[in-house]
Amino acid sequence: MKWLRILLYALTCIVVFICTTSLSIRFILKDDSTVLCPDVTGLDVEEAKTTVQQKGLSLLIVKYEKKRDIPYNRVLVQKPDAAIPVKVGRTVSVILSDGPRPSTIPFFVGLPIEEGQKALEEAGIALKKIIYVPSDVPGQILAQAPGSGENILDEEGMVFVVGGRERRFYVMPEITGSNCAASIQEMDRKRIHYSITPIYNQDGTGNITVKSSILPMTIFNEGQVLELQTISGG
Repeated sequence: MKWLRILLYALTCIVVFICTTSLSIRFILKDDSTVLCPDVTGLDVEEAKTTVQQKGLSLLIVKYEKKRDIPYNRVLVQKPDAAIPVKVGRTVSVILSDGPRPSTIPFFVGLPIEEGQKALEEAGIALKKIIYVPSDVPGQILAQAPGSGENILDEEGMVFVVGGRERRFYVMPEITGSNCAASIQEMDRKRIHYSITPIYNQDGTGNITVKSSILPMTIFNEGQVLELQTISGG
């Protein structure tokens, strides 16, 4: 039965410890001179000061740490930790971010890209990149990064997403002397860029031969320039 007495003794110690701890916490929380330390991490330094002062505490800035992704003057670390009982009048020490300072970003969405670029220059903001995507409104700013309002601006500047005309693709037909005129009319209608170089061959048969820089049945896009040679003679 010795092991039973040891077990009862251990259980008694645990119960006494729990009761003592619970009573101590209740006593501390009821003590008007003690408060729970508020959580100020992530807050702006002015917000953090107001928060701790409302609890009867003071704020001490220990140092700044360089951060690229956290705005300037935001609280990174605090001591004591949040929810720890502390005496009224105690100082909460904090480490602040020495990161980018938020800027007021204008709203550019909906503007023509030319107006957007001009507005950027007037605001003293650099343009980092323009990304073109197919759209029914070519030349219009569809999105911006970062967004408008108080925001962190990338060191290299803004990014615009701009509507661009959808690029079309075609299959190169076989162009012969007999259908050359009709093929040229079709290319004009589809706004395909092309150039024609006429070549006269004295040894020719009198028929017109057409040579193309793009092989028949080859897929090409409307941005490519089609070079044609019309060879005639006889």
